[in-house]
Parts: sequence; C-alpha cells; structure tokens
Amino acid sequence: MKKILLISVGIVTLFITGCQDFLVEDNKSNVVADEYYLTESGYATLFSSCYSTLRDVYGGEPYLFCAGTDMYEEGRSEQPEGISEYRNLLSEDSYVKSFFSDCYQAIQMCNTGLYYNELTEEVSGLEQMKGELRFLRANYYFLLVQSFGGVSIVTDMISEPVTAFDRPSAADVYTFIIDELKESLALVPETQTQFGRVTKRAVRHLLSKVYLTRGYQSYAEADDFSNAASYAEAAINGQGLDLSFEEVFRPGNEQNPEVIFSIQYDRVSMLDPKQDGNMQSAFFGPYYGGEGASEKYPYRSSRLVSTKYVFDLFNENDSRWEASFMTVYYDKYYDYYDKDAESLDALYYYVLPWAFDDTTSWRNENIEHRAEALIWRYGDIWWAGPLGIVGVSVPTVRKFDDPSSDFGTSSSTRDIFLARLGETYLIAAEAYFKMDDNIKAAAKINEVRKRAAKPGKESQMEVTPSDVDIDLILDERARELIGEYHRWFDLARTGTLVERTKLYNREIRGWFHNGINPFEGIDGNLKLLRPIPQEAIDLNSGNYPQNPGYGS
Repeated sequence: MKKILLISVGIVTLFITGCQDFLVEDNKSNVVADEYYLTESGYATLFSSCYSTLRDVYGGEPYLFCAGTDMYEEGRSEQPEGISEYRNLLSEDSYVKSFFSDCYQAIQMCNTGLYYNELTEEVSGLEQMKGELRFLRANYYFLLVQSFGGVSIVTDMISEPVTAFDRPSAADVYTFIIDELKESLALVPETQTQFGRVTKRAVRHLLSKVYLTRGYQSYAEADDFSNAASYAEAAINGQGLDLSFEEVFRPGNEQNPEVIFSIQYDRVSMLDPKQDGNMQSAFFGPYYGGEGASEKYPYRSSRLVSTKYVFDLFNENDSRWEASFMTVYYDKYYDYYDKDAESLDALYYYVLPWAFDDTTSWRNENIEHRAEALIWRYGDIWWAGPLGIVGVSVPTVRKFDDPSSDFGTSSSTRDIFLARLGETYLIAAEAYFKMDDNIKAAAKINEVRKRAAKPGKESQMEVTPSDVDIDLILDERARELIGEYHRWFDLARTGTLVERTKLYNREIRGWFHNGINPFEGIDGNLKLLRPIPQEAIDLNSGNYPQNPGYGS
C-alpha cells in the first residue's frame, strides 16, 4: 500500500488521550464528515488515515517495545530511566502516556472508519475494508492488553465527551481481540493488489500470536497453544524461508515474499522525509561521529545498543551475525550498498572470538584496502570504549540501514516489518513446545536456522528435540529478530522479564547487585505491566484502578 495517501483527519478523542478540548457546541466538523465520508473519495481518505495510525504508534522512539530487556541497554545517550530500569517507572511517565494515548487515538480512528463503513453506499469493497479495520483495531488492543492488562473496550465512534469508562478484565479483552480477528479473517482476501494492506495471512499470523500469548495466562483456554500452532501453520502455508537473511532486509527490498504485514513508508508520499519517517534505523547502534554529511555516516542515536548477551548468541556458522551487524565499517559507510566492498577502504573490523586467530589473514586478503583498518576484538571495550562510553568500538545493527536518508535526522523511509515469515515459524515452534511436542518445535526452529546457516554449515546449526526449552526459543527469537519491535512482549509473555534482565541488562543487573529489585513497587508488587497513565485515571469517573506496583 505504498503508498496509501496519509492525510490527517480530525476526530474527537477519548478522555484517555489527555486533556483535549471537545468541539461540542459548534460541531461543524461532523456535518462535513457526514457529507465527505459518504463519498467514494472521502471514505478512501478516512480508510487510508486508519492505516496511517500505524506510523503514529510504531514510528517514534521504540522504548516501549525494546528498552529494559535482555537485548538492549543504554549507549552514549541516556535512555528514559523508568522504561529502561523500572524502579522509577511511575504513572506519570511521558512515554507510557504517549503510547496509551496513541493506541486509543488509533482505535478511535478505526472506530470512525467502521462507523462510516456502515453508512457509505458509493464505495466498492466495503466488507473487505471493514475486515481490515477490525484487524488494525484488534492489533492496537493486543498492544494495550499486553502492556497494561485489562483496558476499556471502546467500539463506538465518540462524537461527544465521555468521561466514565470501566476496566474489563484482560480475559475479556483477549476474547474481544480474538472475535475481532476471526471477523476480519472472514472478510479480508487472501492477497491484495496493494502491498501493505491486510490479508488473511496477516490475520492468521496475528491470531497465532494472540493465542500463544493468552496461553501463558491464568485465564488461558485449554486449546490456546494448539490454536496458536494451527494458525501459524496456516500463515506459513508451506512456504519455505527461501531468501537469504540479508536479502530479506536489503534496502529497497521491503516488498519481498516473506513480509506478511508492514508499515508503509516512502519519500514520495511524505511532506518532509527528514521528519515524517520512522526511527528504527537510528536506535540500535552507537554514535559514529558528526561528519555524516560528508563521510556518509549513518545517524545513530546511541540510545539502545546491543548487550553482551546478544553478541554471545552467534557462532561462526550463523550468517545472521554479518547480516544483522556492520562487521566491517568502511570509509564511507553507505558505499557498502552500491559499491564493490573489496574496493572500499575498511576503517573498522569487528571480530567475535572464533575469528580472533584470523585477523592477520583477513587483513592480508585485501592489504591495499585493509592495511589501516582498526580491529576491534570482542571484549569489554565493546561497551566501555576509549572514552568510557559506548562508541565506535562496538558494531551497529545494519538490518534497517536507509542509504537514502539524510544525515542529521533520525528519519528513515524504509518500511517497518510487523510480521514476517521467519517469526511465524518461531511462533509455531513456541506453541508446539508449550504443547510438549518438541519434535515439531525443533523442526520449526531448524527451518529458521537452516536459512541462517552459512553454506555447508546447515548440519552444524541444527538443534535436537532435547535441546528445546524456553531459553533456546528466546535465544533464537533474539538472533532472528534483533531490532524488531517484539522483545519486551516476548519476555512479558513468557514470564522471563525479571529473570533475563537481571542476568543480561547492565543497568538492571546493577540494581540487583546493590540489593534492590528495581521491579518491586508499591506493597511489594512487581511492575510486570506498564502503569495506567495517572491522567487517564484522574479524568475518569468510572471504575479504573491502577495496575499492581504503582499505587492509586
């Protein structure tokens, strides 16, 4: 759907989006909406705007998706302490408030689209579009229930102030999400002519993940894991992982057959590519210097850099090491994408332990262009750096590199992959593991690892059924999904958030070493959910209690 025109549509928002004035006395906008959205062009604009909400929720700083996990820790620039370390996470946290607000604004946009879907008569394909909107709305509720537990289920377009909402149980929210997705599945097509629009495959992938996540909860249904496996298999539909891992993420190849659902971006449809893109490419690496305009350095925020745990995941047989990280940094970084690498001068070479003995031969293979390269061997210097800060001594994630971006901005015009086939295999593997079927679980994991294997190393990458446990699954998800927006939800789903961050996250481990559990909140309750924004509670006259650990 690159690229559905993205036009801001004014809507009335819920009390939970913050203190915003409601246009009630002279609500001329609704009259215009009733006239405009009943036309073919007007409804097309509204429908497109519902998709554009994905950019609002996912396109900014990805702290709520990635920070405070086992995979990412603070780099040169400070992270928000509450989100990344938990101890000082409060109900007034601005990042949590924005996330909560953005999700409900997106839901209200979908509600508006569904409201006019019932009234509009001049547009073809209304039933299909209804299914797409239900998918989008269900996805936002899935984000909310994972993050906050039970939240208000709002399905009506709100055109006047509403200040009383109750909190249904998380179980009720999951039931609503599953019902929404099943309705969507019945309405959307198997394929779309516009890439990026919802298909049955996207719905099946999300359904598999919803069932998998609910399966861990105390209110799980007995068949949740079997349903997760079944929907994942239906989404896979026999398709193998035929592209190389590097090719899946090659800039310009965002519309490849392994992408199941993604958020669409391109420079042509943006008013200002320097501001209107997403921040995925900027967040997962260290700062490389300030001469990017002339030297073609990528912009990096240096706020989320990989933990030691991440680098320890790889071995010499796994191609995802070189495909995920820029292991050789060239004089002009982005030349890697459009020039012969052997003709480029190497500035830095990042070496994991298995290659320590081969650095001389690496240099001699191309002495003309590698003679002056600085070799950074894996070790403490990857995190401390010569100035005591994370810097050029640690490699950067390159999966999301955008060679067309302008230096000095964090804005990328590459798509964000929300669902892709490699993850679907791992969802199926986790579901089979929870069903005590390690044979099928290992088979799914091995499909992912076979694709990741360097030529001739496939057998060395295989795991056996006896190897499969939740740590292996989380490790494989880490290798496959570095920088993709899943990790906090993975740890929350599997109940390993405290355990794994205590082991692998430097800042959180430091709290524990000082005898403090940073997750422990009010009355000894652990902060395993995000806090309901205090403003939402204060503005609500209904029954809307705070989450455990955060007080009233």
